[in-house]
Amino acid sequence: MTTFATFAFVFLALCTPALADAPRPPRPDVMKVHFSLKDGSAVQDYDVIVSSDGRCATAGQKRQDREVEITACASHDAHLALDWHVRSTGGEYRSTSSIPFEHGSTAELGSTTGPRLIVTIE
Repeated sequence: MTTFATFAFVFLALCTPALADAPRPPRPDVMKVHFSLKDGSAVQDYDVIVSSDGRCATAGQKRQDREVEITACASHDAHLALDWHVRSTGGEYRSTSSIPFEHGSTAELGSTTGPRLIVTIE
């Protein structure tokens, strides 16, 4: 019986530090993304937080005469995938784009005659 108790004590003593020092998973990189949507003379601003772990962020507005939806997802290749659309009484515009997911990245997306989306990763 004492041999078993000694073995159990030694086993626990050797394994406990290994269990306590298990490596922690890396924290995902989190960045604030600012959107400015220009459509004619109207300008709307949206801010979202996007995590590098693959979760998506969504911003939008729904009114009787206008609907805006912007979805931003960090991809595994260090890019920010953007899917956005604007619908109003004058028509509908949809776009899908990808920009580098880095602090300070800026891009202007959209149509030259229609809605424009300015994206800034802060």
